[in-house]
Amino acid sequence: MYPVATHCKSLCEQDQTIPSGDPVQFIDIIIFAVIAVLLVLRLRSVLGQRPGYDEQPQRDTSFDRNGADVIPIDTGRRSGIDDGHGIAALRKADRSFSEKEFLGGAAAAFEMILTSYADGDVAKLKRLLSYDMLQSFTQSIQQRQQDGERLAITLETLSEAEIVDARVFDNVAAVTVKFTSTQTRILTDEDGVTIEDEDTGTRELVDIWTFERDLTLDDPNWKLAETESPDDEDDA
Repeated sequence: MYPVATHCKSLCEQDQTIPSGDPVQFIDIIIFAVIAVLLVLRLRSVLGQRPGYDEQPQRDTSFDRNGADVIPIDTGRRSGIDDGHGIAALRKADRSFSEKEFLGGAAAAFEMILTSYADGDVAKLKRLLSYDMLQSFTQSIQQRQQDGERLAITLETLSEAEIVDARVFDNVAAVTVKFTSTQTRILTDEDGVTIEDEDTGTRELVDIWTFERDLTLDDPNWKLAETESPDDEDDA
């Protein structure tokens, strides 16, 4: 509603209309309003517009692999592995390979596998055998259990363990070891009666085992992949 004008006769000889408000004040208000709008627009252009609440910027949780210095760790494995035959080819493919350490581990695995096989410990054999060998050992253990037989193997002496072959093929290293040992094997039936055959008793045996390891994996453990005897080589 507009302001109402009043008339004054006592102070003026003629009637005059006096406005209820000073027009200069309205002009000042308009000027200040324009200045305020210009300041707001100026601040928006400098600081930028951030609608809504003040959101926290999202953090990049991934590492900047290109920006950081990467220190390579020599694991002994090569990305491009050449096929080859012999210890030299194996050392070229696996720089961490040591004959002494390997033979020490192979000798320990030899006794452990024999004991686990006799005890029927499939869980322990699973860590020491390849898939195919595990299936073969498991079938033999299950057959022995079905027949009610028990087997005991004692490794009396391990007189020799030597590497007779080494090769690298399709990123898999294979090392063949000849074990010469004296073992005592006792097989009993479900009544505990000893079963006598050519494989029981105390004998000197020669076993030729091949261990394999996938060089593309970080797992340093070797697994038994093949077994044979000198008689098998003669027949071949």
